[in-house]
Amino acid sequence: MNKFILGLSATLLTMSVAQAQEPNPQDISRYTESDMNGTARFKGMSGAFGAVGGDLSALKINPAGGAIFNYNQAAFSLSVANKNNKTNYLNNSESKNYTGLDLGQLGAIFVFYPDDSSAFMKKFALGLNYESTKNLHNDYRILGLGQTNSIGEYFYQVANRNQVPFQAVSENSNANQAYINASNIAGFSGQQTYLAHETFILDKGAKDGEYVANFGSNRDTYTQGKYVSSNGYNSKFSGNFSAQLGERLFVGGNLNLHLYDYTQTSHAVEVNHSPLEKDVVQSISYSNYQYTYGTGFSFNLGVIGQITEGLRAGVAYESPTWYNLHDELTQGIETTRFGVNEPSILYPEVVNIYERYKVSTPSKYTGSLAYVFNERGLISVDYGIRDYSNSRFRPKNDRTYQQLNSFYSNEMKVASELRIGGEYRIKQFSIRGGYRFEESPYKNIKYTGDLNSFSAGIGYEFGNSRLDLSYAYSTRSYKTSLLDLTVNDLYSNATWKMKENWFNLSYTINF
Repeated sequence: MNKFILGLSATLLTMSVAQAQEPNPQDISRYTESDMNGTARFKGMSGAFGAVGGDLSALKINPAGGAIFNYNQAAFSLSVANKNNKTNYLNNSESKNYTGLDLGQLGAIFVFYPDDSSAFMKKFALGLNYESTKNLHNDYRILGLGQTNSIGEYFYQVANRNQVPFQAVSENSNANQAYINASNIAGFSGQQTYLAHETFILDKGAKDGEYVANFGSNRDTYTQGKYVSSNGYNSKFSGNFSAQLGERLFVGGNLNLHLYDYTQTSHAVEVNHSPLEKDVVQSISYSNYQYTYGTGFSFNLGVIGQITEGLRAGVAYESPTWYNLHDELTQGIETTRFGVNEPSILYPEVVNIYERYKVSTPSKYTGSLAYVFNERGLISVDYGIRDYSNSRFRPKNDRTYQQLNSFYSNEMKVASELRIGGEYRIKQFSIRGGYRFEESPYKNIKYTGDLNSFSAGIGYEFGNSRLDLSYAYSTRSYKTSLLDLTVNDLYSNATWKMKENWFNLSYTINF
């Protein structure tokens, strides 16, 4: 790992290639999952604000909620996230934790009243809010004994299925230039074949484009693992316009700018414990450093109707988020061979800069009901649906993206989300609680499982200000494998269960 980091800190060459690195079915979750972060009041009620409004974070559920404010308001929120990761791979368990500070929310809303009290538009509001949509910082690892396919099998299939010409792995004293030449000749497949050939995982076969394995068979015994560390954020700036029409109707819309910045360092490792012939690869360490960044755009529309003095109903639409993204990738590999003292180490000082691509997430529909008890308290329910089979990577003519989009169409489904929240006021204090459930979007293999979350909170008003504190707990399971592949038909899936503890503190002021 140290050699890999040193390689990154060296003077790097850059290049552009047509085909990006291999995406996988879990990629879409990084763009669609949300921490439901925001103000501590919002978090304490598990985000059940679709018909409640009157909170800056509620605007992302139903933008009509901005017109329920009676005064100008500003809010600032900080979050502490604790993530406990437990994995099980080939009957072996591993644990890894992450704790960090996050800027949960920052925003303000301004309320305007017409001079004519008899006007149909009773008031309108303009708001601007920033929120951390998804904290992407995390660390986890998988480790187990009993896998039947070597990491070398991945390189073997890439080389032979794509018939990478021998020219891509021709001798060159400059490893950086040879790695670039391999990309120019055969793209990403050429690079992987070059890495494997130079570290003796593959040998040239009898004819051009045919490679022979120099690693153990599927009858051997392997200890294998993957170590992953990620950093970054998915955040959103929202501009809100909302209005009260008549006495009982509220409408609104948001325009949203999304910022995405994500880095992931992963190391896939294996050791072959079976008897081997001299010069056969005995251990492999395959490292990838990925950086993904870009922007996105989306919008929201919503309506809230006040059915009676206490009962409200809301309907909201969240458009797809259209991302424009860039990927950068640096790779390295290290092997040892049975009977050979010196390891084979290859970390090209080359950053692969891939062509821009697009991702569109599925749209979402939310229906909400809320009942307010004479300003003493409230109870609220939100129910949302999202058709994940509409997730898309573009350009459509890219073969890898075609395969991935076909997977989404066939293996993903309409998934529902339920949020229930309540609040009760005792003089200057407010007590809150909530529950949130998100259904897995996968039909068969649950790469992302169901989410269950509970929350609680307390608030205290003093003058025109309020302090709020909340705690939220959530748990969700994932499937991951030794290598990230578009379709994983090589390696057993590991179960990864993540438990999250969130503490949010907010300061709110009316002015």
